[in-house]
Amino acid sequence: MSSSSEILASKLLDYLAPRAGSAPPGDVVTTTRDCVAAAVESLAPRTPPRAVQPPEIAGAATRWAREGVSLETVLAAYHDEIRSGLEFVAAHTEGDDVVAGAQLMLRVLEMVTLTSSTAYVDEHRLVAREHQTAAQTLVSALLGGHAVGELVSETGIAVAPAYQVVALSIPAHPDERRPGAGAAAARRKLRRVQAALADPLGSRALSLLSAAGGTVLVPTDVRPARIGAPAMTAEVLAMLTDAAAVPLTAVLATGTTPRIPELAARTHDLLDRIRAAGRPAGLYRVDESSCRIRRAARAEQKEHV
Repeated sequence: MSSSSEILASKLLDYLAPRAGSAPPGDVVTTTRDCVAAAVESLAPRTPPRAVQPPEIAGAATRWAREGVSLETVLAAYHDEIRSGLEFVAAHTEGDDVVAGAQLMLRVLEMVTLTSSTAYVDEHRLVAREHQTAAQTLVSALLGGHAVGELVSETGIAVAPAYQVVALSIPAHPDERRPGAGAAAARRKLRRVQAALADPLGSRALSLLSAAGGTVLVPTDVRPARIGAPAMTAEVLAMLTDAAAVPLTAVLATGTTPRIPELAARTHDLLDRIRAAGRPAGLYRVDESSCRIRRAARAEQKEHV
């Protein structure tokens, strides 16, 4: 390592050192600054060579993913630090040292971006799988009429006083009939439907789905839902249909949480009858006052069946 390079790396490390009165220890700004300093130290040529991926970069990203800090926030903080480092290099070096300093900061940018993004995404996927497993366990308990107090405490998922209980049928996609591609196509279709559910119905909606369909529970209230509250509607089902790329059929009933097993059995029985009768795809609502069901159009027109 040349004398000028040593001096440059030393100046950068001094510049990136914690400053009096700066953000508190452990916050995103302070931590990213520490991680950039660690990357500078690991990437600066030296004998013997040091590890090229400081563990604190991945560790911090993993923690932020668990805490719900967005990846955009993390990367923005890193980019601010890199920009500041480049400005420092430009202001305190000249000639070849400017190029060397810029090259070092670009290598630091590559390291922190790739390492933190990979660790963050890996942890985010793990958290998502854990939440999905917990939610499916809770749905199974609600559908079985079991007590869920302990599950609620363990998972942190709130149980509403009442739900829309939706029996959903998802036909096979044409790709599922292609030799050797059926299982993979079915998984892709299911993932598309699950992803499409999240935006209109919110994080409190619970589902237990396979590639052929299943049950969706949308939290509601015993009073009429307020305008804009998440709900399964003909419009939402149309969005799911677009995501699945096949026509979906659903039967919906609303009731208090203790009635979920009864309503699920009823909606699935009606769904089977609708499909057997060759009725058109779409959303059907159970009208308990008349003991009939009606097909819900986009404008919620009544069509008794």
